Amino acid sequence: MPVKRSVKASKAQSTAVVTKKQDTSFAKFKNNYLTKKYLSIFFLVVIILSGLYIFRNQIIVATVNGEPINRFTLINELEKLSGKRALETIVTKTLVMQDAKKKNVSVTEDEINSEIKKIEENLKAQGQTLEDVLKLQGATLDTVREQITLNLLMKKLLGKDIAVSDSEILDYVEKNKEIKPESMPEEEYKKQVKTQLEQQKFQEKAQTYIKKLQDSAQINYYLNL
Repeated sequence: MPVKRSVKASKAQSTAVVTKKQDTSFAKFKNNYLTKKYLSIFFLVVIILSGLYIFRNQIIVATVNGEPINRFTLINELEKLSGKRALETIVTKTLVMQDAKKKNVSVTEDEINSEIKKIEENLKAQGQTLEDVLKLQGATLDTVREQITLNLLMKKLLGKDIAVSDSEILDYVEKNKEIKPESMPEEEYKKQVKTQLEQQKFQEKAQTYIKKLQDSAQINYYLNL
């Protein structure tokens, strides 16, 4: 019997030693884990703060007597001032693009480049360049190309509705003889009249076309402007 108790005691001691070792190992693991976790958080905070310092000029847009004005305040004010108009423009553009895709209507790069060339020639005749005008307006060539694409798509979509007949041109010339420059050749004048009449029709029909697209579309606004 005493032998049995001795064996049991030895087993108990062994179990205690193993348990103690396990507890010690777990404690070390836990401490290492927590140390790594806190170090990770520390370095993350350092990185974020460093990033904020490096990009402070992109976050703070101005200071007034030392008080900073951040970019988010500026964006918020811009949204209030012109956000609604900008959003409506994007919605209109999206509607036209969707309709063009639905009707398999597209615009080629050659067509866009041709329109840009016309603009450059008109500006050159006025002693200006497209590059100078874009700088003055704070716009880019990509913006111009985007607008040209939209206009060309709409012209194709409107088709015959904006076509100008010879009789319409002659009628306009007949009724407006007094405004024709004397030095301008007749054919050149008629060409300008045609362009003007086409533009007038385009503006009128485009408004009706866009209104029709808006009425038939499901548009949901999630931003109060």
